[in-house]
Amino acid sequence: MHKRARRLAVLLATFAVGVAPSPTAAQGTGGSELVDRVAAVVGDSTVLLSQVQEEIERLLLSDPNLPRRGTPEYQEFFTEILGTWVDRMLVLQAAEQDSLIQPDEAAIDRQIAERLEALAGQFGGQPALQQALAREGWTLAEYRENLRQDARQVQTFQMFFQLRLRDARPVEVSEQELLQRFQEASAQLQQRPRTMTFRQVVVRPEASDSAKARARAEAEALLDRVLAGEDFAALATEHSDDVGTAPLGGDLGWFRRGQMVPEFENAAFSIAPGRVSTVIETVFGYHIIKVERVRGRSEVQARHILIVPESGPADLDTARQLGQQIAERARAGESMQELFDEFSDPLVPDSLTVAFDQLDEFPAAYSALRLASKGDVMGPLEYQPGGTQPGDLRFAVVKVLEVREAGAYTFEDLRPQIASQLQQEKQRQLILDELRSKTYVDIRM
Repeated sequence: MHKRARRLAVLLATFAVGVAPSPTAAQGTGGSELVDRVAAVVGDSTVLLSQVQEEIERLLLSDPNLPRRGTPEYQEFFTEILGTWVDRMLVLQAAEQDSLIQPDEAAIDRQIAERLEALAGQFGGQPALQQALAREGWTLAEYRENLRQDARQVQTFQMFFQLRLRDARPVEVSEQELLQRFQEASAQLQQRPRTMTFRQVVVRPEASDSAKARARAEAEALLDRVLAGEDFAALATEHSDDVGTAPLGGDLGWFRRGQMVPEFENAAFSIAPGRVSTVIETVFGYHIIKVERVRGRSEVQARHILIVPESGPADLDTARQLGQQIAERARAGESMQELFDEFSDPLVPDSLTVAFDQLDEFPAAYSALRLASKGDVMGPLEYQPGGTQPGDLRFAVVKVLEVREAGAYTFEDLRPQIASQLQQEKQRQLILDELRSKTYVDIRM
């Protein structure tokens, strides 16, 4: 792999796993004493030799095949890690100037609590963890704060690139670059699993007009209670039909444009923090939305209450019969794409390619596909989606387009993933190059 690409990969990897030292990290240093001196100056920050050496020791703990001090390859490896520190400082300094980048402190606190709980379990309890930290010169409070600072940096780094990549100009990736990356990766590739490609049409029962009217009336009554001053989260917990968020007081967390259905998204992004929407109708039912916080114009943190119109037995029978009709039309040769456009729940994908092992992750009714062959039309497969109320059923008609036996991955199999990966690598590198051109950088080692 090209030197700059490898450095970028190391930078992304270290941020992906976090950069805080483990309580046992010093045990892998071989007793080497770290001597502080300035290795680089980046804007108004410095990178110390000790920081680079500590990072190298952490990487060696996870991959003993990396170059060690005294080997011919070590200096190049050291230079790469120093480069990742410089890139890290460039990103963090640029992120400080972007008002849209605000780490989620509550999520960070949860992450740190989970990490410390897991570490305590590994060491046999919190007293043993504290003893291990003390041997490395840490108190639990110091270590917790160190983890928190690193988690903030990780989140800041990720948010910075998410924002910049969203508006990044396209870059060209040549056929030679694609082939070279495939050849570099081919030795490490596992066997491609047995896969199936299929198209589907999923029928969602349509509630009667009277059921919709009752659901809207219930939502309007709850909105009146919210406007009268009752606690939104408590009402969501008690009344919302969204089984995934009701226990959380309707909390949806942070989301961006494009993640919600249009009606919900348009309402959420037009409400000021602390305000509540009118009753909003979507394919899921009737929502009341409360916006908690916003980040610029790109992100919203909100809660909602969802009231779903109840489908009665007659509605289910109508959907089941429609599923049977769609299956007959598909077997007669009608286009699955046209049937999807006319009848399907638009929230489900029209086609999928999945490994046979992945079928275990689908609703149990999809296990029938294990016995299907190319061209077979299966269904309607009756199932209840996760996160829905009991009796909220769907009816899927599935046509198998291809069954591909296990074997070695080909270049064409991986072309889209490789192209996407190389595109993002080049775009990230262009962003880093731009930051370097605008910032004072002095490498002193």
